[in-house]
Amino acid sequence: MRNRLMDLFVMLAMAVAFSAVAFGQTYGTKGYSPGAWKPEELPKDLAKPKPYNAHDMNGVWSSPTRQGYFERHALNDKWLDIKDKSIPDQMRSQTYPPPMTPWAKEKFEATKPSYGPRSVAPGLGNDAVSTCDPMGYPRDLYEANLRPFEIVQASDRILVHMQYHDIWRTIWTDGRELPKNPDAAWMGYSVGKWDGDTFVITSTGYDDRTWLDHFGNPHSDQMVLVEKWHHPDADTLTVDMTITDPKVYTATWVGETVTFVRAKAAIFEELCVPSEEEHFNDKIRDAAVGTAKP
Repeated sequence: MRNRLMDLFVMLAMAVAFSAVAFGQTYGTKGYSPGAWKPEELPKDLAKPKPYNAHDMNGVWSSPTRQGYFERHALNDKWLDIKDKSIPDQMRSQTYPPPMTPWAKEKFEATKPSYGPRSVAPGLGNDAVSTCDPMGYPRDLYEANLRPFEIVQASDRILVHMQYHDIWRTIWTDGRELPKNPDAAWMGYSVGKWDGDTFVITSTGYDDRTWLDHFGNPHSDQMVLVEKWHHPDADTLTVDMTITDPKVYTATWVGETVTFVRAKAAIFEELCVPSEEEHFNDKIRDAAVGTAKP
């Protein structure tokens, strides 16, 4: 599995340089979905574009891979200097997260991420991803930088299938309200409805053990996340997020617009298996800091 994932990272790096080729391929190509169906094994109709409907978000989506596109890993990548004109616009955040409360600062300082200005070698960190614990949401969404996700719409719910760790998120659209006193859940509880051509999702009940992003920014179990999704054309999805969490942030955190493009590919199995993750920690993460087992 890990060898296959390393091959995938190489292929995705190549995709950044050759995006016109990568996204011009047929749905289900073996290059994007190792071990899956070859293009010639699939019905040709699968590659035909479907009629555009602003309310139909079905399909596989990923971050753009055009040259120079910056992979976002947070609502706002605040650690990049917005005044440094040598940094591409996409890499410079125009807004900053609000200040943390004392409770949140203590929680934040206890995190040891592998990204950003506070990063430590993976073998010395405490990122949940290294132990196969769920990353939670919205952090899971940022993995679409390297892996796609799939949206499946049903009559009473929308399902979001994250390739990374094979996570399913349910957004109920049957008119129910959010639960009043829910048990905390890794992916929270979500309800959604259409407001014109904007799909609005409100979520709460998140387990506060997860981080908001790769940088270790925290949240509490009181966090309320509001997402506004738009489907402006057949091959584009955008989302705007706001977080309200008085226990952690002194004001509402307004994120920057995140854009996804239709991926002409299929979701494939990418589970986080504890035994494989332990092997990966030993051979890669711990080896990087000289603490691998003999």
